[in-house]
Amino acid sequence: MKILRLSYVNLKRMSKNKGNLVLMFIMPLVIILGIHFTTSNTDHNLSIDAAFNIEDKGEYGEEVLKSIGFEGDIFYNDNGALKLLEENKIVALYTIPSDFTEKIKSGEKPQIKTYKKEEGNVTTSLEIKLNDEINNKIKEEILLKHNIIKDKGELYKFKGRTLIQDEDTSSISGDSYMAILMIIYFIILSSTGIGEEIIKLKKQNILFRAMTTANKGYEIMGSLFLSTLFLLVGSNLLVLILTKIIMGYSIKSFFVVFLNIVLASMFSITLTIFLIRISEDLTFVSMTTAIYSVASFFLSMIAASSDFYSDVPNAIINLGKFMPQYWLMDSIENSSLFPNVLVLGLMILTLFTAGSYRFKDFVNKG
Repeated sequence: MKILRLSYVNLKRMSKNKGNLVLMFIMPLVIILGIHFTTSNTDHNLSIDAAFNIEDKGEYGEEVLKSIGFEGDIFYNDNGALKLLEENKIVALYTIPSDFTEKIKSGEKPQIKTYKKEEGNVTTSLEIKLNDEINNKIKEEILLKHNIIKDKGELYKFKGRTLIQDEDTSSISGDSYMAILMIIYFIILSSTGIGEEIIKLKKQNILFRAMTTANKGYEIMGSLFLSTLFLLVGSNLLVLILTKIIMGYSIKSFFVVFLNIVLASMFSITLTIFLIRISEDLTFVSMTTAIYSVASFFLSMIAASSDFYSDVPNAIINLGKFMPQYWLMDSIENSSLFPNVLVLGLMILTLFTAGSYRFKDFVNKG
């Protein structure tokens, strides 16, 4: 096929660009390993510099913290816990509300107030475990309420009998979550290479000459898309495998992770193509991509952990659900493909269509 032949030519040219290879492979690898080794002491036992203030009138407030193995400071109805945060002795303070147990027993998800001086991913593993444990407690209560089980002991006996069979479907680990999250972040950030290629090909009149042949606009754009996709997916799969070997984390479902890396790469490439059609200024494209990467990262994290951001307006939380990272990490965390793949596919198709529209006019312009 013509598009594959063009893709191969583009791939050979792009693989010679050392700057792209550094951004796509070396930088993600170094930063992921750096974060892992600097936080490894705290990630093992959840002794992260965080504290909990329990105002719960029931038993689940304490029970949940024991279940996740939290070993930090715990206060009871103590507003003075905020002093630790103000004195920079902790990075986050979580307040378990008075109706925590009551809401869980009624099948509702309680809101945990979070106080942080600055946002970051240091507490991500703690919040994931806490969120999972709260969900488990709610499931227990729902099963009891509908007489599916007579007591909680039945549920844990069942879990014990199926532990070996279900080992691969256990919750995603903190190290695995952090590594995959950072890989996706760098995928969104590193696709500016295709922007450089398009602008360079246009300035050298290579695109113009290609358009005067039998090559169609979508074939030229498709070949650039495929060659960049191969580089992004290949380099980030290598990062994933190396970090897995070095850090020793397990991957919940390799197929789901692989598919989401492909989808993240496709979104990143089509986003850059779309930005190039808006402006041919490479500085604008690079800056916009960088700003979007950071903003969408934090918005998606807020949307995914909305229980910990009770003071954030609903408009911001809902905006985070329009970010690709939200759907990518939800798919990976829950090993689910629907509706995530459909939503991401529509995002990618929209950007690619907008970027390829009237491509001939773009080539002939200026």
